[in-house]
Amino acid sequence: MGVPNVMHTGRSGMMASKAAIATTGHNISNANTEGFSRQRVETSNLTPQGSSGSHALVGSGTQISRVDRVNDEYVEKQIRSGAREMATMEERDMALRQSEDIFNEMNGDGLNRLISRFFNEFRKLSNEPDNEAVRQSVRESSSAMVNDFKRLRREVDEVRRNIDSRLEGYAKEVNSLVDEVRDLNIKIKAMEVGGAPPNDLLDKRDLALKKLGTYMELTTHKDGQGGYVVDIKGVGPLVVGGQTEKFSVFRSPADEDGKPEGAMELRTSASASSNITHRIKTGKFGALLDVRDNTLSTILDRLDDLAYAVTNSVNGIHEQGFTRFGSQGVSFFRNLNAKERAAEFMDLSDEIKASVNNIAAAAEQDAPGDNRVAIAISGIQSAKILSQGKSTMDDFYNSIVSDIGVATARNRSGMNQQRDVNTQLNKIRDQISGVSIDEETANLMQFQHMFDASAKVIQVADEMLKTVLELKR
Repeated sequence: MGVPNVMHTGRSGMMASKAAIATTGHNISNANTEGFSRQRVETSNLTPQGSSGSHALVGSGTQISRVDRVNDEYVEKQIRSGAREMATMEERDMALRQSEDIFNEMNGDGLNRLISRFFNEFRKLSNEPDNEAVRQSVRESSSAMVNDFKRLRREVDEVRRNIDSRLEGYAKEVNSLVDEVRDLNIKIKAMEVGGAPPNDLLDKRDLALKKLGTYMELTTHKDGQGGYVVDIKGVGPLVVGGQTEKFSVFRSPADEDGKPEGAMELRTSASASSNITHRIKTGKFGALLDVRDNTLSTILDRLDDLAYAVTNSVNGIHEQGFTRFGSQGVSFFRNLNAKERAAEFMDLSDEIKASVNNIAAAAEQDAPGDNRVAIAISGIQSAKILSQGKSTMDDFYNSIVSDIGVATARNRSGMNQQRDVNTQLNKIRDQISGVSIDEETANLMQFQHMFDASAKVIQVADEMLKTVLELKR
């Protein structure tokens, strides 16, 4: 092995050390970069040089084989799954807390108290059926109850509209992330074809997929041409190499499934036939759609059931009674034709609005002091007229509030558990792919010593060459 070969060996060591130092510096610089995976230079020995016979083969240095991205694909998938589950529960928690606040009766009179007050006023009327002040109290309490029915329905509808607005905003965010994944796919494939390691681009794509996966459940794979494919579970392809589907929203009417009127629906093309609203079950989209189309719709249906029951049961008795001036057949509430939107359309009848003397307390005409109708109406409160004869009004309303509270508490418990799971997953990722400043600093010193030693080899080879040249003079 000649002196030039010794120099080449030293030079190869310097180049490998230089690459290792640069990679270490890159790791340190990105220690706090979200989604960054530690990189590592892999080297291999060069083919030994020499000849057969008495000359032994002598090593000729090292070469950079590749720059590896230290990353575990399985862990990354688990992290994406955990992030999606957390996003699902966070979105659900937001909507449930808003619903819970609407029915919170800690401050002021809530519907339950107003319903009780309404029937209590009829009990008072049964004691003083000819007292106009008591009649005024009956009308005032009924008006307050009606207004609170309307308030509850209006505020629940507002939560639903807020969800629609969030869906519109999220669709735009998803489209931006889809474009980012598509662009990264193109760049990654170009680098792979050119033989360059796309490590940083792979990190960026994983991070984009993690964010994208918080909106819906995704699966990924490579197609036969090596293109990277992102599928929406239960729907189909979202990104195929450099091709994408786009999310959009459109307003649709109510249907028989209870989907709210004017709700925002999701689709993945310009055609409404590609409606995917009810095919997305998890993620931010899935959580919001579930709360809007199931939880909130159920709340509104039950609120309408209660309003309809109050209206019909009170009217059924009131219309049989006689007003203060002997008229029969007067409705206390405006008659409702159906349960749908009953809480919104519920109102006092025009006759009751016109005069409190139209409140019927008596069961017979021209019977001063007759209070039998007032007593019968007050008794409705304790009658089991809801849930197919299984629930009183108090029971029914309390079950609405209780169900919201239970759902909120269960969801928050799940959030806390998932947060712990995600913390553990991130710790595992940090152990595998994270950057340890202490470790990288130690590596930096080691690579610096390697660089210095390789430089020393070149220096020694140079001195050897000078000695050889002097001998020839």
